[in-house]
Amino acid sequence: MSTPPRGLSNADLRLLEPKCVRLSRDAFGALRLEIGIEERYEPVRVLRALPLTDPNRFISFTDDEGAEIGILEDPSRLDPESRKILEEEIQLVYLRAEVRSIVKVNPRVGLVSWELDTSLGPRTIYLKDRHDIRPLPDGRIILTDVHGAKYEIPSLDALDDRSRAWLEIEM
Repeated sequence: MSTPPRGLSNADLRLLEPKCVRLSRDAFGALRLEIGIEERYEPVRVLRALPLTDPNRFISFTDDEGAEIGILEDPSRLDPESRKILEEEIQLVYLRAEVRSIVKVNPRVGLVSWELDTSLGPRTIYLKDRHDIRPLPDGRIILTDVHGAKYEIPSLDALDDRSRAWLEIEM
């Protein structure tokens, strides 16, 4: 085992052993983490502990409320299926598509679906509530879907009138 990132000690974190970690998805696509035969967490979120300096190592797993479960130092040592699921989840979490227009917003029980035209093509995303719409001081607006993927609206002025109306209703 190597040294933890600078500023952290082994007492501050729980390093997960790759051979004991299994990742899967539930029927709704949420990430599930199993550690050994005794521990099960669902849903979990993943974050890069060092996204700029070492993005492919030190992956943090947190529960739905943000409490850290542990850190996986070397994801390349996971079994192939878990590694594939982790790579998909990281791509989803760190996705940042630019929103070109809002086609439709449809409130549903517990979630609001948004049909978007983005720089990555058409997308339907689901937001839990208004807290998932975050205006930034520079005028950008970030939408964060239920999986943690980010969708950026460069500015209200970049949207057509209909898209602005949808956004203003939901904010």
